[in-house]
Order: sequence, then C-alpha cells, then structure tokens
Amino acid sequence: MISLILLSKKLIILLLVILLSFTSSADAEPKDIWKKSKEIKIENNKKFKEKQENITNQELPKTIFDQQKLDLSINKIDQSNEIKDKEIIFGLYEPQDTKIGLNFWSGIDKDTYSRFVKSISQTRKKSLINLSEKILFTKTNLTSFPDNGKNHLIFISKWLIKNQKVNLIDKVVKQNKINEYNSDLIKFLFLHYLSQGQIDKACNYTKLRGVSVQNINLDKYKIFCLIHNKKNKQALSQLELIRETNSVDSFFIDKINFMTGISEEKGTKNFNNVFYAHLTLKVIDSTEIQFEDFSNKKQLRNYFFKSGVANKLLEETLNKSTPDEKKRLNDLVIFLERSANEDLYQSNKILEIYKKYNFSFNQLFSVDDAVLKLKRPESHAILYQAMLLAQRPETKLKILNSLKEKLKLNGLINIAEPIYFDELIKISNIKKDFIDKNLLTQIEIYKNNKNNKNLEFDNNFIYSSELKKLFNDKISKKNKKKILKLLNIFDKKIKDKKYEVTNKDIAFINLLKKEKIDLPSSFSKLIYNDTVYIPNEIFNALKKKSYDEALIKTSIFISNLDENDNNYTRDILAIVKVFDKIKHDNFKKIFIVNEFSL
Repeated sequence: MISLILLSKKLIILLLVILLSFTSSADAEPKDIWKKSKEIKIENNKKFKEKQENITNQELPKTIFDQQKLDLSINKIDQSNEIKDKEIIFGLYEPQDTKIGLNFWSGIDKDTYSRFVKSISQTRKKSLINLSEKILFTKTNLTSFPDNGKNHLIFISKWLIKNQKVNLIDKVVKQNKINEYNSDLIKFLFLHYLSQGQIDKACNYTKLRGVSVQNINLDKYKIFCLIHNKKNKQALSQLELIRETNSVDSFFIDKINFMTGISEEKGTKNFNNVFYAHLTLKVIDSTEIQFEDFSNKKQLRNYFFKSGVANKLLEETLNKSTPDEKKRLNDLVIFLERSANEDLYQSNKILEIYKKYNFSFNQLFSVDDAVLKLKRPESHAILYQAMLLAQRPETKLKILNSLKEKLKLNGLINIAEPIYFDELIKISNIKKDFIDKNLLTQIEIYKNNKNNKNLEFDNNFIYSSELKKLFNDKISKKNKKKILKLLNIFDKKIKDKKYEVTNKDIAFINLLKKEKIDLPSSFSKLIYNDTVYIPNEIFNALKKKSYDEALIKTSIFISNLDENDNNYTRDILAIVKVFDKIKHDNFKKIFIVNEFSL
C-alpha cells in the first residue's frame, strides 16, 4: 500500500515537471519553432547545392534537368522517356515542343544516321537546315550512341560552324558542355567576335574551355585576354607554363613580351589569321599597315572593315592613289569590289572610285573595243564612265547591260544587280516611257525587295507571299479574309500575262488546295490530280510505326528536292503527307515556311 502511494507521488511530480517545461518554452520565444524550420531548410539547400556542384563538375557534355518536371513535360510522346541516373542529356529544345523523344537516336540505324549526316552537311536548302536544327538540338539522351555521343557532338560542332549560326552556337556552348569534346566552337566564337572588334565578348568565351581540352590556340587566346584585362603577371605565368609542354612560336612570344613591357622588340608582322593580325596591330604603327595585308581571307577582310581599321587607312590610300598609279589603284579597287560582293563595303562607293580613272576620248567613244583590251577593274570603270557620258537613253541602257554582265563574269554577282538597278532607276526617272513594261516590273520588284530585305514575306511572288500565313491555325478570320485578297491579285496578273508561274508557285498552290482554300479559276489547271505516293523507304518505316526513322529518311529525301524538276510538286505533296502521317505539324510548318522563301 505504501509503495503504491509513493509511486503515485512520483508520477504526479513527473507530470508537473513536464507541464512546467512546456509552459516555459511556449512563453519564452514563439519564433523558435520557425527558426528551427528555417535551419532545416537551409541545411537541405546546402546539401542540394553541394550535390549539384558535384554533378556539374563531372566531365560530361550535359545539361542537368529536373527529373520530375521533365517526366511531366513529355508524357504525350509515344516513347519510353524515363530518365535514368546515367543518362547524358544534350540539347536546347523541349521534347514536348518538337515531339522528339529523349531516346530518339536509339531508333536510327547506323547507315540511316550516316546518310542523314552526309545530307545535312552538304545541303544549302533553308528548309532542311531549319528542320535539322530542331532535330539536332531537341533534348536527347546521348547514351543512345555507342561512344556516349562524342562523335555526334563533334559533327554538331562542324554543322554549327559551317552554317555560321552564331546565336545558336552561343546558346549551345552556354547551356551544354559541348566544348568538353570539341574546342572548335570556342575558337570559332572567339575569332568571330574578335573580327567584329568585340574583344571583351571574344575573351568571355576563353573561360568556357573544359579542363580536359588541350589546345595551344586556346592557350594563346587566354594569355592575350589576360593582358587585355590588365593581368600581365598571370599572363606571363601562363605563357611559361605552356612553354614547358608545348612549342610556342616566336611571333606570339615577341608580341606578348612587348605588350607586357618585358621587351622593346615589336617583332615581325603576321596576317595569316585574324588573331595574329590583331596582335600585329596592337604593336605596329598604323603607317606600316597596308590594305593588301587583309586581302587573303574573308575573315581578315571582315576584321579590316568592322574593327575600324579600314576608316583611316582607306582614306589615305585613296588620296595617295593618283590616276597615274594605276597598279596601286587597281589592286585597291579589286580588294574593295570583292569586299562589297561579300557585303562588307558599299558598292555605291566603288562607283565613285571608278570616276578616278583617266581614259582617252577614243577609248570612251569606242567603249566596246576598249573593254576587250582592258582588265578588271579598268574594264568596269570605263563602262561606268561611258554610261554616265552617254546622252541617249538607249545607249545608256546598252552600256549598263554590258557593265552588269561584265561584273557577273568577274564573279561580282552580288553587286551587279544593285549597281544595274540603281542606275536603271535614274534612267527611268529621266525618260520613263523608254523603259518597257517588263523592265519596269523588275524595277518595282527590286525596290520592294530592297525595302523589305529583312521581312518574312514578299508579296511579289505567290510562293513567298503572306499567303503562307494561311497555314497558321491561329490566324484570325479578319486577317485570313485580308490575305485571301492576294489570290485575286495574282489571278488577275496571270490572266493579263504579267506574272509567270514557277514550279515553286505551282507546288505552293497545291498546298493551298490541300488546306481547302478556294482558289481562283486561273489556278485550277495547276492542280496535281495524280495519286501522291510516299517514297518506299519512308513508307516502310511508317508501316513499322518507326516514326523517328521516317522523320530522318524524310529529311534525307528533302535534301534531294529540286525546284527545277518536273516532279517538284509531287515530291512536296509527298513530304507534307509524311508529316501529316507522323503528326508533326510543327515540322510541316517549318518546312513550308522555309521551302517557300526567297
């Protein structure tokens, strides 16, 4: 009995202690509970960041994605898209947007892949280049390849550089560790921005180099950029380090030593590439530089004009090049003609230089005979002067046509048209009645193209007009009604024989018919009424429901499209039919918009 009483007393005391402890805690600091919660969250965040840093430090060409988010975003794709720990994900575009699954390349056999690579490496077709971009840069699993995508990434680097897709390269390099396998993209970006005179931006890319990449050129770029950022000691230490394991040319060493103040020797000039040209200009006085130094490569010419080197140098050279010094003047004009043809220099400025040449009265009077005896660019200059001096419009036009053909013959196609049409407009302003209707139409087209150079649509032609907007499902009824009026405009032109229908027009009209657009009567005879057959190898892939294979084989088929072929319309309809079968509406729109552009 006594023990039970003692036990009950102990229990009562214990309960009182617990109650007092709880009360004291509650009264003291009510925020302690939330503080604890925050500490736990901070601790978890630290662990998460450490985990992410460990993942990022792995030497793999990947972008890390949130697995839960990615799983949710690709449920609509009929493939196994479960992400495993060892998967290497590369790309920019989301699978749910392009309908290309993470394991896309696992369904493509080696032979088909090789043919695809060959096709898109050689093509200049805008439609295939843009389709290839979506295929190559949709986020995919590189472990589908035997070498974890190493050779695939090397190919992608070459494809990007060949197509000069600077903005796309920027995104790829920043969002994926593609440079772990290939340093060419970093070199390309560095030299591209250096040639534009954007040195700070060029130097930013030297920081993206992977630790495992051994490349002497990137080492040189990095050393130069350290000096550019006033880190001379670090640059010299880096130079000594690479000299222990690599042979570094004396030109580079001389320039670095001079720029860091170690030596007063400037060394020799070197214009073999943009980087060495830039180093040369950093140490050599501008009076020692000539325009010929930049004539060997387009990238050097680009650097010459866009980095500001040309401004003073050209002015001095032109002033010193008197009419009697024909050799010097000829070399300069050839250089400028080539640069203008590459859109680096204004062609109208060359016309002013043509006026500097001295020709005799007999040469100008018998210009056709004189041209036969003169070489480029004197032959261009005498034709231009003779055209300006001619009084009769028909004589002006005849000489202008000769000038256009001469420019084309000498490979200056890109400047022949603007020079021809700009002078033709001047002639038409003086005597418009002299110019025939076809030529006046061409002048109007030239004016529109010049004004609308960067526009997406060109309403001078059926296939490149705003009629392409009709393939957009989201187009409003009001806009659709407005655009459809173009059909009547083209219908009238065709009936009045003021518009010649091309193969591209015919193929495009058939696509409008397929979209159930009401077409004018003049278009009815252009409709393809035969059965459209899908090419055998694509058909077989569709039959097996191998839609990834069908997409790649369709891309190969597109590479062989020829708008001058009589079967062009049939082939276009077959390609669109494939896109419909595999339900790739987005790819179909990309194909149509880019295939039917100027």
